[in-house]
Amino acid sequence: MMGSLDWQSSTNTTENSCKTVQCDCLTFWEIYQQETIKRVSNLQKLNHYTLEPGYEARARRIASVYAKIFLEQELNSNKQLKGRYYWMGLGAFASKTVATVFKHRGSVLGYNVNVQEAINLFALGNLWLFMDIAPWHLAWSTSQKSFEQCKNLRDVSQFTHIKNTVMNLPWSSCLPKINNLKITKQTPQVSQAFALLPMIEKIFLNEKKEKDKYQKASKQLYQHLMFVAVQEQRNILQKIVWENCSVKFGAWMQRWFMGMPDATLVLSSDYSVEKKKKNWFGNYTGSKADQLTEIKEDVYISPLSDTKAEDYDSRMIWIGKAAEKYHRLMLDDKGRSFLHQELRIITGWGDSKADFKIHTSSNEGKK
Repeated sequence: MMGSLDWQSSTNTTENSCKTVQCDCLTFWEIYQQETIKRVSNLQKLNHYTLEPGYEARARRIASVYAKIFLEQELNSNKQLKGRYYWMGLGAFASKTVATVFKHRGSVLGYNVNVQEAINLFALGNLWLFMDIAPWHLAWSTSQKSFEQCKNLRDVSQFTHIKNTVMNLPWSSCLPKINNLKITKQTPQVSQAFALLPMIEKIFLNEKKEKDKYQKASKQLYQHLMFVAVQEQRNILQKIVWENCSVKFGAWMQRWFMGMPDATLVLSSDYSVEKKKKNWFGNYTGSKADQLTEIKEDVYISPLSDTKAEDYDSRMIWIGKAAEKYHRLMLDDKGRSFLHQELRIITGWGDSKADFKIHTSSNEGKK
């Protein structure tokens, strides 16, 4: 519905019934695009949904989906392949960090004093990155063959069954900037990332011990992660978020002024990095102190001193360092156990809802 966050799904709701449908490639992608939208929506009544309006709540839900995909808890999952979608684990922690930014008092204050554009743009990026990346993974889990046959035909501008729903999502006007979620010659990273999955899956299925799976597929897992990272950072976020003047100014403010949201990536379910730092005496505190003591390195990484978040190349240097830390922790038994534990906690955020009145300018003013 135009001007509204409400939408109608196209799912058959008659129990124990079958309906014959000709599923061409566009319909294949529409199915998983709709599933993705459902994950950040609230069911009102039969087939009638409302997109969750709260930015923090939506970022938490997105983190939950990423964690579920990583842990093989989503559609058509395979427990033997847990971890094959390697970026999704890191993506869950990243979306949690976005939720932290939305929760920060500086963001709340900024919104209430009409400094809203940058915050809205971060919400835009969080939502449309999710709209891009989740359907690729859900589709592969369903059918590798169909994925390969249809990967070059995904194009939301050509949708028929749910086109109105997609176009009515907040900030859908960004779609031309990101090629309507198509793979192009200039944006081959999705194809490159998923081309590595057959080898990763073969190793995972052949090895019985989790440690051996990660060790033997280490090279392919890291390459897969970095291809997806380029897709999300260069092909999506740089184009729809970081090139905006308001966001560039906000990034500059964050580098020079106290009281701004902390961009530290914390590889846990906790919002605060302080809970993952050692105290003055060199000891960890809190409920996870014993685990953290046994892990070989810290589970957080702040932007480098010379990181300019708005600059793609500069940002990717930091993201590369974060990916390396994540990878080292995943290859270590105790580190991997901790990260998996934290991701399981994040999977429980799938029903998050805003607990405050939504500002009238949020979501392009849609209610």
